[in-house]
Amino acid sequence: MTARVSAAAGRPAPVTGRPAPRSKRKSARKASVYVALITGGLAMMIPFLWMLTTSLKTRAEIFTSPPLSFPSGLHWENYSKMWFALPQVTFGTFFSNSIVIASLATIGQLVTCSMAAYAFAVLEFRFKRVLFALILATLIIPFQVVLIPNFILYRYLPWPFSESGNWLGTNLPLWVWAFFGGAFGTFLLRQFFLTIPRELADAARVDGANPWQIFRRIYVPLARPALATLAIFQFMWSWNDLLDPLIYLRDLPTYTTTVGLAFFQGQFVGKWPEMMAGALVSLLPMIILFVIAQKYFVRGIALSGIKG
Repeated sequence: MTARVSAAAGRPAPVTGRPAPRSKRKSARKASVYVALITGGLAMMIPFLWMLTTSLKTRAEIFTSPPLSFPSGLHWENYSKMWFALPQVTFGTFFSNSIVIASLATIGQLVTCSMAAYAFAVLEFRFKRVLFALILATLIIPFQVVLIPNFILYRYLPWPFSESGNWLGTNLPLWVWAFFGGAFGTFLLRQFFLTIPRELADAARVDGANPWQIFRRIYVPLARPALATLAIFQFMWSWNDLLDPLIYLRDLPTYTTTVGLAFFQGQFVGKWPEMMAGALVSLLPMIILFVIAQKYFVRGIALSGIKG
C-alpha cells in the first residue's frame, strides 16, 4: 500500500488546461491588428510621398514618369521658384499671415473656452444645464447658415484703420471671434475638468483660495493634455480654412497660405512642382505642432470622452 502511494505521488500531475493554443490565437490577433494598422498608415502616406516626389521633379518628368517614381535629380530650385513666384509678395507673406491668424485664434479659444468649461464643470449657478445645452445646440448649426449674417455683422462693425471703414478686408473676422468662446472647445475642456477630483478644489477652498485661484493653479496645470488637444484642433482648422479668408480678405499681401495657393494655382496653371512644393511647405507647421504635442494630444482624446 505504501509503495503504491509513493509511486502515485512520483507521477507528474496531468495537464488539464491548454494555454498554448489560446496564447497563439492572442498573438495572431495582435499581429493581424499591427499588420492592418501598418498597412493603413502606409496607405495614408502615399499622398505625402507623391507630393514630395512631385515637388522634386521637373515638369517633363511629371507627365512622362509614374506618379510615385523618384526624380532623376533633386530639383530643390522648385521651392525657391515657388517662394518668389509672385512679383508683389513672397510666399513667406502668406505663411506669416497664416501663422499670426491661427495663433491668435488658438490663444483666444484656449483662454475663453477654458474659463467657460471651468464654470460649467465646477461652479454652481442658475440655469447652468440649460445654458450648456444651448451652447451644445449651436454645434448642429451648419456654418453656411451663419455665413451671410456674419458677413453683414462685420460689414457694419467700424474699424478706422481699413480703407472701407469696417472689418471687411482685414483679418479681424478670422480670429476675433475666437475670444468669445466656442461650443466644441467648451465641451471638450468641460469633459476633462469633470475627471479632475473635486476634493482638490474643496481643499484649496478650505485654504482660502478663490475660484480664480483654483482655476489658475489647479485646473489649468492639470488640463494640459486637453488644452494641447484643443490647440491642435483649432490651429489646424484656422490654418486649413479657405472659405473665410477668401470672403473677408481682399488684398494680396493679406492672403493666407490656403488662399495664396489657390491664387497661385489660378495664375500659374500647370506648374505642378511649384504647387506641390508650396503645399508641402504649408504642412510643416501642422507636422511640427503635432510632433511636439503628440503625447498630450493622445492623452487628451482618451480622457475627454471624444473617442471613436
